[in-house]
Amino acid sequence: MTLVIPEAKAESVSPASTTTVKKEEPKSENKVSSLLSGIFGKSNKSNNIPQVTAPQVSFDKKPTLPTYNVLGTGHWTDGTLTLAVILPFNLNAQTADEQKTQMRSVEFYEGILMAVDEIQQTGRRVSVLAYDLGTESMSSILSNQNLLSADFIIAPMEEAEVKQVAEWGEEHGTPVVSPFVFNAKLIDEYEHLFQINTSKSLLYPQLTEDLLNRFRNYTFVFLTDSVSNHKVDPYPAMLKRELRTMGISYKEMSYYRPERLMDCDSILGIMDKDILFVPVTPQQESMRRMFSGLQHVKILREARYQEALNTGTATQAPPKIAILGYPEWVLYSSDFIDYYYDLNVYMFSKLYINPFDPFVKRFYDNFKLWYNKELMALMPKYGVLGYDLTRFFLKALTRHGQHLEERIVGQEEENLQTVLCFERGVNGKQGFYNHGLYLVHFTPDSNIEKIIIK
Repeated sequence: MTLVIPEAKAESVSPASTTTVKKEEPKSENKVSSLLSGIFGKSNKSNNIPQVTAPQVSFDKKPTLPTYNVLGTGHWTDGTLTLAVILPFNLNAQTADEQKTQMRSVEFYEGILMAVDEIQQTGRRVSVLAYDLGTESMSSILSNQNLLSADFIIAPMEEAEVKQVAEWGEEHGTPVVSPFVFNAKLIDEYEHLFQINTSKSLLYPQLTEDLLNRFRNYTFVFLTDSVSNHKVDPYPAMLKRELRTMGISYKEMSYYRPERLMDCDSILGIMDKDILFVPVTPQQESMRRMFSGLQHVKILREARYQEALNTGTATQAPPKIAILGYPEWVLYSSDFIDYYYDLNVYMFSKLYINPFDPFVKRFYDNFKLWYNKELMALMPKYGVLGYDLTRFFLKALTRHGQHLEERIVGQEEENLQTVLCFERGVNGKQGFYNHGLYLVHFTPDSNIEKIIIK
């Protein structure tokens, strides 16, 4: 089935406009099935192509379309970009797990359509080939001749299925994007494969380089919670090795109750030093004890500095503290957000969505206008993920055309949730992995900075 979003009209569209899918509304209360029935033609027997009219969804200045001609050979013979989506929409979902997968697939696809609309409003025509892996076999999908027109394919959620699509991509020279599965062996085997999800360990070297530069005048202090030390993250050990290699000293402290952390300045002899605290475990129960103790450290430091100001003995700016946070901490934001701000947390993560960002708020508003519902309370946000990667690849194709794989390396795009920046595997003949990484800074003045680590 091919979905073509209509060309944007020349006049501007009010942000207050609404989105309608022109199909008969079924009486069933299953809204997900109703949407899918429209998408896959179950309730539109005339042409199987739902017509979509949408509000303008644009989050930055519209890019200038390229003037070069890349349409001589390949897929773009009529100037249309074509993407294919293979997902388990599963119209017949029965079990709880099937329905969960269905809802995630639908929301992801809804984000794709919003990105398609945005690109079309720049003047580029886009068509979408949507295939339901829940009701059609993979072999049937891959034998569909329409798939040959795809400029890239978004692969499904299971590794075995990704491998099948990647093999087809190798045979036909078509880029395949895998948003959900990471397996380094797949990159080794398929040079047209793009993996969005990446193992944290592949990102540790660039994180370490950034921290050593950003906090070069700080003392690194590694904190071990002796009560909750059964889940130790591997990154602190790697960071220690790098510090030793570079001849940089660091401190270590073990504590079993928050009160002991209050004395860390005097115990470690770092009373007047800027400090980056590195907890060795990301566990929630450990965070509570650590934050309570470090907040007292901050209060004591501020009191000492104020006393020095009052007596005229202050010789430098007040010493600063910061904390390195883990990707898991995004899940605990509602419980600890005040600590994040107050204690100057820098959290590294492959994805983060800032709910206070005006562009994010606009996306949320437009999503509700389009689909009359909120995004699911999950991380990642599947609708935002679909939007981010579709927008990225459609813009990259607009810029680079047939030379996409040659020129996309190092290209960086600021997205709502996921930073995308691709590199090829080590020998230059392998597929692409995403080495994009955020350092999310919660500032003491209650702002959130998303720093892209290159």
